[in-house]
Amino acid sequence: MSHEILQTQDGTFAMAYRAGDPVPWHAPETDPQTFEPGAAPEIILDAARLNYEVDLFPNCRPTGEAIEDSFHIARTDGEREVFGRFVAGDWQPVQNANLMSLAHEIETRHGFQVITAGALFGGSKVFVQLETGRSFTLPGNDKVVNRLLCTVSHVGNESNQFVGGKTRAVCSNTVNAVLSEGAGIITHDHRVAFDHDAIVTAIGLNADDFDAFATAAQAMAVAALSDAQALEYFRTVLGGRERTDDNSRVIYSQAVRRAQAFHQGREFVAIGQKSADDVARIVSEKLDDIGRNVRNGELPDDIAKQSETINPGHDLESARGTIWGALNTVTYMADHNPTKKTGTDNALASNLLGTGSNGKLKQRAWTQAVKLLEPAAAA
Repeated sequence: MSHEILQTQDGTFAMAYRAGDPVPWHAPETDPQTFEPGAAPEIILDAARLNYEVDLFPNCRPTGEAIEDSFHIARTDGEREVFGRFVAGDWQPVQNANLMSLAHEIETRHGFQVITAGALFGGSKVFVQLETGRSFTLPGNDKVVNRLLCTVSHVGNESNQFVGGKTRAVCSNTVNAVLSEGAGIITHDHRVAFDHDAIVTAIGLNADDFDAFATAAQAMAVAALSDAQALEYFRTVLGGRERTDDNSRVIYSQAVRRAQAFHQGREFVAIGQKSADDVARIVSEKLDDIGRNVRNGELPDDIAKQSETINPGHDLESARGTIWGALNTVTYMADHNPTKKTGTDNALASNLLGTGSNGKLKQRAWTQAVKLLEPAAAA
């Protein structure tokens, strides 16, 4: 997913992470940059290749005459990348350095720590992710950590956002869903002054959303969900076209069938419109592979390692046959195994920011999971 990270003219990527941490799944595959824990803002800016600024430049008619109160947003350095084409003169840029300075204030006042920083979409969206130190653990040592994501947009019609996110440690799935509209989200409009102190104070007060999420997640982790109920959940959340075969059996959408497989920790092979002979050959080859590799009833290391990468954490006590497991199957698909239905574009932005089609999918998955809790609580 690192293709969404800004690649600079010298071939490096605008992203860095805290030294000593595991390499983030969204980090560039080549030469990922690091910074020391507690590093100064300017050090992180340099490591993440975020040391550029933006400004307003007048829009002009074909004659060269400036259009009144019409501007575009662009970098001020030699690259002059244009981010927003039509904004009014009251639009106030928030520089990357302002965002990093804010992150440093949050570290100082609340004890959070910056863990990643970078730029997406050609540098038009800049993010800093902080670890809050808050977490909870579900049965089977299924840890969920609370993080704060601070973003600055250099596009005219987008606000800057400060969002509390929830990340499952075993698989890096994120559930950026919220229990109520606007909870856990602080926004800043570019038409008002960027007030560091007010934002830092609001972040310190806005902790209720994570507490409510933890309460719901703990209930989901002990709420049993049968395979039939999981299927209906995936049909509701993922939808897609269904059809009936010659024997009147319902063939569910590929996204739903993929979710069923991942929920059980199985690999999913899309058969599509292949002939019966092709299907038989694919199945035979899979069986041959298993037969060659299984020794004494155990999977060899290479096969076992492959199976662990399919929806990691599906077999933990908290996820096995539970609402929590079904929810995290969908978030896994959205973040790490996108399809045409779950969205292949901007998957990294969805994971970090909770935006786009994947972000909406995860919100829908959370809402439906909460609905499943209602009869479980009443029972």
